[in-house]
Amino acid sequence: MSLNKKLDKMTEAWESFKHEDIDEANVTSNVAGYETPKAFGDDEDEKKNAEQLGYKKVKESVFMKMSKVMNEISYKAYKSDETLTSKQKVNKAIQEVNSKLFKIERIINQNLKLKNEDGVDSTKYWKSTRNNLRKISHKMMRISERLLKF
Repeated sequence: MSLNKKLDKMTEAWESFKHEDIDEANVTSNVAGYETPKAFGDDEDEKKNAEQLGYKKVKESVFMKMSKVMNEISYKAYKSDETLTSKQKVNKAIQEVNSKLFKIERIINQNLKLKNEDGVDSTKYWKSTRNNLRKISHKMMRISERLLKF
């Protein structure tokens, strides 16, 4: 069979195929679109929704912002960040550490009171609890030594 005859056969096949009705398949079929006009609202919408539910939207603390920055970037980038001066960075970090330590102290005091009222003996702690208490104690000693260098 010559090349011209093959080409003619292919053209005829294409023409007959082109005129056939093709049933298309799609995943949405005839389903109407979702009725969620404000599915991706802005911060104002979030604030309004929180207030309607009786909550108050709070700003992210400086400590959390700084810790994200410290975890995501290097010290060099943190140091060269010009949004705050070095003095402001140190002062805000110390304020946040003080706030967190106050909360930690409150947790410790509440649990000591609970332990004493319910008569929980330190021998009844889990093994992991004793290890964690030891680790916390060592960390606090290291932090105390570092604070003396300020």
